Amino acid sequence: MFIPNHLHLIVKGHIKTPPTEVTKVNKWFSDLVEKVRMVVVAGPTSVYVSEEGNEGLTGTVTLATSHASIHVWEKYEPSFFQFDIYSCSCFSAEEVIEHLNQFELIDYEYMFIDRNDDFKIIEHKQVV
Repeated sequence: MFIPNHLHLIVKGHIKTPPTEVTKVNKWFSDLVEKVRMVVVAGPTSVYVSEEGNEGLTGTVTLATSHASIHVWEKYEPSFFQFDIYSCSCFSAEEVIEHLNQFELIDYEYMFIDRNDDFKIIEHKQVV
């Protein structure tokens, strides 16, 4: 029997090589899901947003245990991103940060939250 473990990782930061192709972000999501031992039930789905000031890729993947999403603002100097993954499966912040580093992290901050009963911050870290 599956026993949910409600974990939520939120990451924001700057990257050197922002993804610009929908197919590459979708592949990145698929690889992430495999890396953290989750199961895709829908997607991944990504689109390029061309609204002035908001240019960049937005993507999501729906998991059997919840979701992951990213938005990249590629025109910022340096490029900026916001990412989150919520899952009832066990995963580590380190696994996800390592995967995000494919975009060459410059700096980032993350908050890892245990949502099982009351919200509890497991870890909050800023890397400059």
